[in-house]
Amino acid sequence: MLITEKFHSIQGEGRLTGIPMFFIRTNLCNLRCKWCDTTYSFSGGHEENYQELADECIASWEGWICLTGGEPLLQREAVEFTRKVCSSGKSVLIETGGSLDIQPFTLIEGTVIDMDIKTPSSGEEKSIRMENLKHLRPRDYVKMVIKDMADLDYSHKFIEKYLMGNEVVFQPAWGTDPAWIVEEVLKRRIPVRIMLQEHKYIWGEKRGV
Repeated sequence: MLITEKFHSIQGEGRLTGIPMFFIRTNLCNLRCKWCDTTYSFSGGHEENYQELADECIASWEGWICLTGGEPLLQREAVEFTRKVCSSGKSVLIETGGSLDIQPFTLIEGTVIDMDIKTPSSGEEKSIRMENLKHLRPRDYVKMVIKDMADLDYSHKFIEKYLMGNEVVFQPAWGTDPAWIVEEVLKRRIPVRIMLQEHKYIWGEKRGV
């Protein structure tokens, strides 16, 4: 597998915020979101044997492994890696941009999918693989990054049309005042969670956290 970095931290985004995890950040991404905070994962990286990497994850003290990127689903060994880690009793959170097939991962017991629905401010709102929506399980969730009112309007309509019954997280884009997002969600009665990027409030914008 092509790896950008590995580190121990707490989960800073989404429904599992605050849980200690061992992070495996893969290299390469097929999208170019305008507000991406991990552009350093677009190129470079180093090869690691996926079985040895899985063994390292299994030996880690954390009960959770976060497979992130970049876009981890681009890695040809990602499914086998995930299957091996989960077979040990560990749980694997897979953070994906939603443009590639998630089904092979939802068939593995012990996984949780954190799938982005890209909003207009990303410039990649047409990238979503709609077939993925039918593969989401009750323990999976969808994340939408909100930067402006156009993003919120888009997300509101998308939820009403496709995601009623799914857990959705609204994440204010870094630098965006979350107050107006909260006020709009309450006014419109949108059934979502609003969650900030906790790791950035703790450590700021830096790698390896």
